[in-house]
Amino acid sequence: MKNLHKYTVAGHSFGIILPETFSPDEYLRPYDPFVAPQDAITLFVLKLEIVGSLDSVHPGKVIRCLNDEAPYFWILEAEDGTYNFGFSYTQSHPDCILKASPDFKSNVVYVQEAHARRLAEFAISNAMMLLYTFCTTPYDTLMVHASVVSYDGKGYMFLGRSGTGKSTHSRLWLEHIEGSFLLNDDNPVIRVFEDRALVYGTPWSGKTPCYKNLEMPLKAIVRLSQAPYNKITRLSPLQAFASLMPACSCMRWDGSAMTMLHKTVEKTISVVSGYHLECLPDRDAAIVCHNVAAK
Repeated sequence: MKNLHKYTVAGHSFGIILPETFSPDEYLRPYDPFVAPQDAITLFVLKLEIVGSLDSVHPGKVIRCLNDEAPYFWILEAEDGTYNFGFSYTQSHPDCILKASPDFKSNVVYVQEAHARRLAEFAISNAMMLLYTFCTTPYDTLMVHASVVSYDGKGYMFLGRSGTGKSTHSRLWLEHIEGSFLLNDDNPVIRVFEDRALVYGTPWSGKTPCYKNLEMPLKAIVRLSQAPYNKITRLSPLQAFASLMPACSCMRWDGSAMTMLHKTVEKTISVVSGYHLECLPDRDAAIVCHNVAAK
């Protein structure tokens, strides 16, 4: 298919179709390390289309606007009862509309012509993360809002609410734990295989341009919280489940998807140690975390 670009992330392949006047070098650069062979079998395909007005694609009425901060995620109900999705920088209205097929295999994201150059990458990135999450959930795969560093061939995942300091803590590891490097700073992926879990770099790394096509065993999952001291505690299986679940991307209104998500989280915490790090944004926090989590 003309202008179809294929990529593989964590073993799952997908395709992106751009308009002829849109260069992949400009709009798909984060995906460069993940290029797949053209004969790769794709789980889904996303097409970017430019339209004069978003109203022309009949997105439907807004049901809900989600997220506490940008990017905002919109759910819209079309006249035929199907659902469309939107993404935006503000809570005023969707900046782009995603129309997905019932099985999420063939999808189109629409961007208004007047803002196409500015919003194309934003639209593709957010639509891709939603589609990837939905289509890979049946395959023991989790997309997690987290920052991950690699040390000694293993991955260490840091969770926390926005503003907690996930990226800061990763940076402290890079500065003070010799041999460590950043794998992904916003949306890494976990896959579980029988008795082990692997963590993967992705094309989606938030504000930090870190797009590494690497995989490694996931050694520890650490939830951070701010404190006037540095203390790390091992979590029980129930605590580890409650720690990881909120960080996982999922269509939480879909009962089947949630059931699969629960099972994958359970499998993950059965093979990966969970911790809670109460910490300051300082060197000692990285040392304390490393000394326990990397044992």
